[in-house]
Amino acid sequence: MNNLLKVLVCLSFSSVLSKPASSSLTETEFTSMTFTLARLNAVLTAYKQYKEFIPSYIYDPIDALTDAQKTSIVNLVNDYHAGGFAPKNYQELAAVVKANYSDLYDTMNTMYNTYQEHVAKLGPKGQAYAADVEAKLYADADPDRIVWACHLFNNAQSVVSQAKALLNDQTEADAIEDAFPEAVSFLNSKEFSAYAIVVDQLKPLDCVKDREQIFNTIKLFDMHNVLTSKDSA
Repeated sequence: MNNLLKVLVCLSFSSVLSKPASSSLTETEFTSMTFTLARLNAVLTAYKQYKEFIPSYIYDPIDALTDAQKTSIVNLVNDYHAGGFAPKNYQELAAVVKANYSDLYDTMNTMYNTYQEHVAKLGPKGQAYAADVEAKLYADADPDRIVWACHLFNNAQSVVSQAKALLNDQTEADAIEDAFPEAVSFLNSKEFSAYAIVVDQLKPLDCVKDREQIFNTIKLFDMHNVLTSKDSA
């Protein structure tokens, strides 16, 4: 999805530390839940704790979202999960946003274009990696939240291992440090180390047969209880 949605998705799976007890949704409730403004605000509150790992051109516009824009995000998320649209790339998503959630378009487009300017500073391997990750984000996306998470989990090991390989290539690593210093900080953080340990233990999941296991894995990654708790509704 676009950078705004990437942040929301990535933050949902950003930590595996212990979390306080909370009343959790069931797998069926999670799959069918209506996304609300309260849940979005809970996600955004959790997201602020990771400010040091997020470029200012992503963090600041999200932090400055108006109530009207937040409502548009809620509508966009619910419409997507209801099967209202299925973009295959950024251009298709931008067209949908411009036509139906117009108050998000300029913010989203500015973030995406600035991100691409930074991607252009990467070495050839880094640029190929960024393009591959973006393509995977659209290919993995699914209106069924469990299937979407299944795809993300099944691809996580290759995404992480490829990122580590780039950092072991000094020329590529220097370009990444210049273009995305916040990302390098995250890759060297205790949060990422915890994430990588769990990712290394993930086994291939059957997106049809393993729904309960997939949901339990989502709950494990949902440190702040913003996606799977009834309390965030």
